[in-house]
Amino acid sequence: MNLNEDQLNEIEEMAGLFFSPQDVAANLELDDDDMELFVAAVAERNTRNYQAGAYLRGWLSAEITLRKAIQQSALNGSSPSQQMMLNYQREARS
Repeated sequence: MNLNEDQLNEIEEMAGLFFSPQDVAANLELDDDDMELFVAAVAERNTRNYQAGAYLRGWLSAEITLRKAIQQSALNGSSPSQQMMLNYQREARS
């Protein structure tokens, strides 16, 4: 599966909006074999697969932005945001 730069950017953008790997593959109109390889590579977090790497970069970039916003809200006194930050902390420890 050879994707051009625009398609890789589309993968990152869709991942950043938290679309599933299956939805991304369907949007790119990947055939069944390529879809299976892409979804498996994402599940395995295999960044040697450049399509999965693009997906993971997009997902993590958006998650970083989201967590920073939650952190700022927590620092400003939002009890729900503080609870979310504590949950992130607990998850990271396990």
